[in-house]
Amino acid sequence: MTESTSRQAPKGRLAQVIATRGGLAPPEAPFVIEHREALIYMLCEAAELEHGIMCQYLYAAFSLKQSMAEGLTAAELAAVTSWRKRISHVAAQEMLHLSLVQNLMSAIGAAPHLSRPNFPQPARHYPAGVHLALLPFGEQALRHFMFLERPEGMDIDDADGMAAFGRALPVMRETDIVPRPQDFRTVGHLYRSIEAGIAHLTEKHGERWLFVGPPRAQATQQYFGWPELVAVTDAASAQRAIDEILEQGEGPRGQWQDAHFGQFVQILDEYLDLRESNPAFDPVRPVVLLNVRPAERDPDISLVTDPLTTQVMDLFNVSYEILLLLLQRFFAHTEETDVQLKALADAGVALMGSVVRPLGDLATTLPAGPEYPGRNGSPSFELFYDTDYVLPHREAAWILLTERIQQAAEFCTPAMPCAPRVADRLGAIRSSLNDVAQSLAAHLPPSATETPAPAEDLDSLLSQAKEIYRTNSAFTAHPGASLSSLAAILTSAYQALPAPASSPVPAHAPAPLPARIVARLVHSVLRPLADSLSDLSSPATPGQPAAQEPAPQKPAPSLWDVAVAATDLRVRLGAAAPAGLLEAVAALQDVAVGQAPAGERAQRISELEQRQRGLPTAIVTAANGPYLVTNVAAVRDHLGTQLPVPPQLALCRCGGSSLKPFCDGRTSVPASPAARTRTGCPTSVTPTRASRSRSSTTGASASTPVCVPTGWPPCSVRVRSPSSRRAAAGWTRSSGRCATARPGR
Repeated sequence: MTESTSRQAPKGRLAQVIATRGGLAPPEAPFVIEHREALIYMLCEAAELEHGIMCQYLYAAFSLKQSMAEGLTAAELAAVTSWRKRISHVAAQEMLHLSLVQNLMSAIGAAPHLSRPNFPQPARHYPAGVHLALLPFGEQALRHFMFLERPEGMDIDDADGMAAFGRALPVMRETDIVPRPQDFRTVGHLYRSIEAGIAHLTEKHGERWLFVGPPRAQATQQYFGWPELVAVTDAASAQRAIDEILEQGEGPRGQWQDAHFGQFVQILDEYLDLRESNPAFDPVRPVVLLNVRPAERDPDISLVTDPLTTQVMDLFNVSYEILLLLLQRFFAHTEETDVQLKALADAGVALMGSVVRPLGDLATTLPAGPEYPGRNGSPSFELFYDTDYVLPHREAAWILLTERIQQAAEFCTPAMPCAPRVADRLGAIRSSLNDVAQSLAAHLPPSATETPAPAEDLDSLLSQAKEIYRTNSAFTAHPGASLSSLAAILTSAYQALPAPASSPVPAHAPAPLPARIVARLVHSVLRPLADSLSDLSSPATPGQPAAQEPAPQKPAPSLWDVAVAATDLRVRLGAAAPAGLLEAVAALQDVAVGQAPAGERAQRISELEQRQRGLPTAIVTAANGPYLVTNVAAVRDHLGTQLPVPPQLALCRCGGSSLKPFCDGRTSVPASPAARTRTGCPTSVTPTRASRSRSSTTGASASTPVCVPTGWPPCSVRVRSPSSRRAAAGWTRSSGRCATARPGR
């Protein structure tokens, strides 16, 4: 097939005229790029240009009408819908180009660059001949798009009113060490110069010198679904990436008909034909370009004044900002796994399709304000700060991203009465934002996804504690050593609590404890101990309720003292220790360690380990309660980081704890202090065996069983000894994101 027959013939009068006069002139001279910084500088220029052009195309697509109710005939609506789809597709390809530029930057060791100047762009930000602006769909916009996408050597004028700012820039010298802007007449000229710079630096220094970025930092089809997303690792792949950008934008040299330039030419031809057949044809909503906030560089720009429209436009800008932060994190990731990178990419795609796009559509249907009669708002693509601020630490970055998305979801609630269609649209957007937030939260560590515990009144907690003590303290005089010892621990824990607010505070009273610590002691220490006392006592010889408060100790026992005493009892009873004692010891150790100064916590954990070092590694399941884990060598999170934990653990089994992976005892909170039946945890677990190895777990065999607490996948406990396997009531399969606990103390 010859070149003349393989190329599609131009359609439309304008396309035929352009085909006869453009696209065959010699290319412009390339830039001077003598060092890495100059190349990075021009790639940043390319990134900003792709980003700004993408915003232009999206704005034009948002401005188009979408129904016959807006004054279009069926034939006109079909044409307008086709234009909208084609322009949106071009905008999506500009996002692909932006990603390819980020790949090029990452390949040579640079950070991602997703910032750009706000609209209207500052004078002289780009070279003479380049001007970006948000324009509604129409002849002016289409001619401007054609001008930006024109092939190298094609001499056409920009649309009226779109004259570029500034003058020609001085030529950069080869001896300059500081990079600066250089003139380019077309987007193609910019990329051909970058291409020449890569070839020159490769020839001058070699590929290994230039391509120093990690290959894993590249965006590929695996994450975003674009087959054209080239991973850049050497000069050849860099060439393919640049070719992809140029061929989609301006087409292979002289063959622009199917490229972006040719698509805009065809759309303009179709638009002019419809206008000629119907001069009243108007496919555009009555939008006006307004800002939500005063522009930093142009304080005279007009602002939207309708409150609801302001909220929608603000939400659009915030969602767009979050999208950029997600992409920023993707391209600058550190410890993320492949699954987590895919989650970031999926979150970005979901934000664009289910949040940014519907908000852009909605904004163009809402009134701009009484100062603009008959005019509607529109997305302003405002950046409120430099979006090149990279969230550098993985865990913190994911927490901040999730938090910001949740804030945006909360902002979706209309601040004033509005039409049902608007409320419904905002409700759907809020749901989409919450879905995206949940998709990221699934990869957060447990401390970041704790469900806030319901607030409990301190006096109410102390009243519950008093009732538990009153009905169980008589066991301290029981002839059975186990019962009297358990009752003594219960009494000491009760004495460690603060006095009620209505009671006088004696000089020897313990320091006030936060309500959350009091709640932990009531639900995870006093109640399990009371359960054990009830289970172990004979129905014929129950303990008699105490008639009065215990005689106060001087001084009152500290939480550390109680934790040590409970641990010693746990060791003394060994395998005969009831589940309630194990749960209470786990909570006391955790609270006592957590209440210590940061510099003393490791020492406290070490002392507790020494006290119960003779106990075998074991996992038991409390009836309707947590997994009770004894003496594991290490607990690791989903990234393999070892967590500092005491030797006795109570792991959540119901998914309702506010302290996941640890049990907080709240799901067993009874309707009344006297009723102590647990209701929140499953009574049984289906035993299964998981046979899998994990690189982060040394010394564990492939057949090691795995116990996974319920809820966010926070930890999995691996046990090697056969006796420990028999001690566990149930096993479930492990998720790849779970932490790992290894036996062997």
